[in-house]
Amino acid sequence: MSLPVPFKVRREGAGRTQRLIPTGELDLATAPVLERAFDGVLRDDDEAMIVVDLTELSFMDSTGVALLLRMTAACADADRLRIVNGTPSVVRVLDLTGVRARLPIIASHDDPRAPLQ
Repeated sequence: MSLPVPFKVRREGAGRTQRLIPTGELDLATAPVLERAFDGVLRDDDEAMIVVDLTELSFMDSTGVALLLRMTAACADADRLRIVNGTPSVVRVLDLTGVRARLPIIASHDDPRAPLQ
């Protein structure tokens, strides 16, 4: 049996785009870590595009879904947030909760600065 990957959030910047990449399990215990990283980017770069890349998450619960909705609301006026579609288990949670249409989700190969479809 393999041990779970410890939760962490990497931050990568490229020009005016800041990417947050959470790794591991996003749940009640770890959501505050991602929230702090997001708040830091939101305060630091008011004009930057923020990309939350879910491709390295192994699990996400309703706490993670609620956090993604709060992030979306915080960036809605300026259209500053994109969420990169995650692993099949994460996509399933988004589908089961019915929030996919309310989130600015893009594919990993999409340009985050392009207008949403």
